Amino acid sequence: MFIPEKSPLSVSKLKLPLSFLIIFLFTFSGTSLEARFAIYGDTRSNPEIHQQVVQQIVIHKPEATFHTGDLNNSGKTQKEYDNFLQIISPLCQFSRFFPARGNHEKDLALFLQNFPYLNGSSYYTVYQDSIRFIILDSVLDLSPGSAQFNWLQKQLKENIPSLLILHHPVFSSGEHSEELGLQLFLPELLQKSSVKAVFSAHDHNYERSEFKGITYIVTGGGGAPLRENKHENPYSLVLIKTHHYLIGEREGKSIIFKVYNLDNNIIDSFTIKEM
Repeated sequence: MFIPEKSPLSVSKLKLPLSFLIIFLFTFSGTSLEARFAIYGDTRSNPEIHQQVVQQIVIHKPEATFHTGDLNNSGKTQKEYDNFLQIISPLCQFSRFFPARGNHEKDLALFLQNFPYLNGSSYYTVYQDSIRFIILDSVLDLSPGSAQFNWLQKQLKENIPSLLILHHPVFSSGEHSEELGLQLFLPELLQKSSVKAVFSAHDHNYERSEFKGITYIVTGGGGAPLRENKHENPYSLVLIKTHHYLIGEREGKSIIFKVYNLDNNIIDSFTIKEM
């Protein structure tokens, strides 16, 4: 389950929409997370597609849902968050929701205000079954020596099977490619850790890459305008231009991932072992 570093805020003191309170109460209900979860991202400027994605995810009944960032078009107004929370409210009836911050969440304070169970930090950890999810904020400084990098190093010292989630991709054939230069230091750091896969967004498509035994996924098909590939990615195995979402489910010591389009057809599948 998600274990905050600080005590949770009192719900009675929060003046928040019902959809948010559902998320808040589910997060601190004490119910242990099962090993089925959804991952998607880049919902941004198309609420109609986002609604379709949520409707499809609801069919699978995940106990946890992770968003890879760019929830909103600008992230500067409460109305955007109200609309977002309303769209995901059917999902949050039974699924805990954990967002990564994207570059379109321009107001960090507003982002944290709408997800107070993150306890004031846009990078954090979530535990599900025996899996650790490490959520980073790639809008903040993540370079070696930064506060966030040092925090990540500390997390990785613990030998716990982990999945990493952040907005900006490490490997991508899309328009943005490696604009942050994460390839220069992040893969080397992860090689020495128990991280098995990395999930990101930012480029609006689906792509699966493999580099030195770690799977790198771009899942940016939650509603933002789809885009063609523009850069060479020598580690790319699958690249599909479509709106989509991922469902992961444990089978023994493995996690089986299936990627679905909006017709609920499987467009890719892969297995992460030794989890």
